Formats: sequence, structure tokens, C-alpha cells
Amino acid sequence: MTRPTEKRVGWVVALLGMLILAGACSGRTDDDDDAADTCGAGGAVTADEGESAEGDEAAGDNALTVDTVALGQSRDVVRTGSMRISVDDVDAAVVDVRRLAATAGGFVADEQQRARDAEADLTVRVPADRFDDARTDVAELGDVAEQDVDATDVTAEVVDVESRIAALRASVDRVRGLLSQSGDVAQLATVEGELARREAELEALLGQQRVLRDQVDLATLTIHLSEDEAPTPSDDAPGFADGLRRGWVAAADGGRIALAVVGFSLPFALPAALVAWLVRRWQQRRRPAAT
Repeated sequence: MTRPTEKRVGWVVALLGMLILAGACSGRTDDDDDAADTCGAGGAVTADEGESAEGDEAAGDNALTVDTVALGQSRDVVRTGSMRISVDDVDAAVVDVRRLAATAGGFVADEQQRARDAEADLTVRVPADRFDDARTDVAELGDVAEQDVDATDVTAEVVDVESRIAALRASVDRVRGLLSQSGDVAQLATVEGELARREAELEALLGQQRVLRDQVDLATLTIHLSEDEAPTPSDDAPGFADGLRRGWVAAADGGRIALAVVGFSLPFALPAALVAWLVRRWQQRRRPAAT
């Protein structure tokens, strides 16, 4: 009687254990690795499918994030402009341009004044985000005769230079590592020459990057200032007396020229007149004889 009872108790315990295990497998989460290992092959398949779905969803989120960043990426634009302005006073306008450039956070990079012609040429560098405001302020100094604005997108060039700099820096680091491993003098000289060449290329690229960054950060505005002077009567303008004197002088000069022409033609005019008179007399004598 004892043995059958013990067997029945054992089967009941085993059945309860299987039920508990099945409940644990059905209630586990995908992140519970221990439960996945305990649940066997069927549970493993479910975990793989869950991880695959999560991976696809994460990949989709990352792709969306990358696309959003690409669309919202700021562009590197070089902005330049030129203006021709007519002002009342060039000197005062030059002072105003310096003040406006400093107010906008920029500076006057070049300045040339020609006092004789009442003209001035200035090159102003201002932050790119204040470029339009600076142009508006400068235009209020006088009458704008001509203006031109140009914008050049150099984003691709900036990205290319940055990638080349990164690659060249990694190459320089590798060559420096080889420098410490060089054995004889010939290998050392070869590695040093290659290192010097790559460092020179790196410095050139860094200089190009600085120039591009300066052109992008600071816009360039070229300003030509000039004065429009109204015509005023000159003190040296000739009056009536001066006109009469100049007319008399001109008449006298004309008379002298006419007399000179007559004196020059007399030696030729007298023989010509004599010949003409003789020809006429000869023609008159022949007419009665013919009649």
C-alpha cells in the first residue's frame, strides 16, 4: 500500500513542476535570457524572432534619424557682395562704414581713398548672419547706384577637405609608429622622408580648411563711395572784355593769315594773268579773219 501511494505522489509533483515551468515560459519577456534558455527550442525560436523584430525596428529608427540629420544639416555658403554708393561727403561716409562694420561684429579689411577724385573703396568683413543687415545699413548712407550679391555653396568642398585631413592624420600616425620600428639608417631615412611629405600635405590641407572656414564665417562686402558734385561757375570763366579781346586777336590773326596767302600767291598769279590776256587777244584776232 505504501509503494503505490509514493508513486502517485511523485507523479503529482512532476505534473505540478511541468505546469509551473510552462507558466514561466509563457510569462517571460524577450529580454529574460535565463528564461529563454530554460524554455527549450520552442522558446528559443520565439526569442530570435523577437530580437529580429526589435533589430528591424531599431534599424528603421536609425535610418529615419540619419535622414532627418541629413535634411537638417547646415550648409556652408560663401557670401560676397559689392555696392556703388553716391554720398555727399566721402570722408564722413568712410567713418560711418567703419562704425557700421564694428557694430556688426566685423572690420574693414582694406581701404583706399582718393581725395583728388573724391572717391573711396572699402572691403568690409562681417559675420555671415549679419551680412544682410550690414548691407541695409550701408545703403542708407547715400544713393545706391549699383549693388550685387553672390552666394556659393562650398559644403561638398568642406566635407571633402575634412575627410582628407582625417585620413592623412591617421596615415601620419601610422608612419610615426613605423619610425620607432625602423632598423638601419636607410629605413630610418625613408620613413622620415615619407613622414615629412605627409605632414606637409596635412599642413596644406589644414590651411585650406582655415581659408574655407574664414570665407564661410565672414562675408565680404566691397563698397565704392563717390561724390556727385553740382557744376558751379568758375572764377576763371571769361567775361565780355575777355571775349572782345580774344575776338580782336582772332580777327588780327585771320587778317595776317589772309595777307600771307595773298603774298604767297602773287608770284604765281601775275604770270598766269599775263598768259590768260595773251590767249584772249589771240582768240580775238582770229575771229575777224575767219569771218
